Amino acid sequence: MKLPEFKNQKLLQQALTHSSYAREHGVPDNERLEFLGDSVIEFVARDLLFEKYPNMDEGEMSKRCDQLVDQRQLAAIAVDLGIPDLLRLGYGAQHERNNPSVQSDAFEALIGAYRLDAGIQAAYDYAKVIFSPLVDQVTSLPPGDPVSAFQEFVQANFGGLPEYRELSSTGPDNAKTFEIGVYVNDQCCGIGQGRSKKDARKQAAWEALRHLQGNRP
Repeated sequence: MKLPEFKNQKLLQQALTHSSYAREHGVPDNERLEFLGDSVIEFVARDLLFEKYPNMDEGEMSKRCDQLVDQRQLAAIAVDLGIPDLLRLGYGAQHERNNPSVQSDAFEALIGAYRLDAGIQAAYDYAKVIFSPLVDQVTSLPPGDPVSAFQEFVQANFGGLPEYRELSSTGPDNAKTFEIGVYVNDQCCGIGQGRSKKDARKQAAWEALRHLQGNRP
């Protein structure tokens, strides 16, 4: 995947501008663009689920849509696009470069900026290319809480319980980013990051489910 081509480079620059940088330099941040991009992404996700799964009921589609556009998924897309390396962050916020929340917000802002730059159809088409291959991956995962789902999966397939270990924490006390790994039989199966340990555990559980279910015979 690569970033879309922008005619107006100032829009792209704004999409990559964190509020910390904006405050220090007196320039617009990406928060309004994030709001705009969020609507495009959810529209695309709902369309894809509706088209690909004609027998899926409304409640299930809603749950799967939430999974398709959650912070973990959007942050992973941002990383694939190289967004973290391009982010404009304030002097005291460089640790936020690897924060999934900041990464996912920047991806949403990118889509919002591209909508303004190239139009709604171009933004829709670009997002659809990204999310189309992810729909089947998401629908193969159990709905609901990933930590509970992974525990049930481990008990059914391995016995015992998964173990969550804090691998690192970065940033100031009021804005820490936690990295947590989940282990089965002392083997790391997934790593997650988040603003709270709870969010990091959820992300680690999702990664572990994707990894282990994909490797099942």
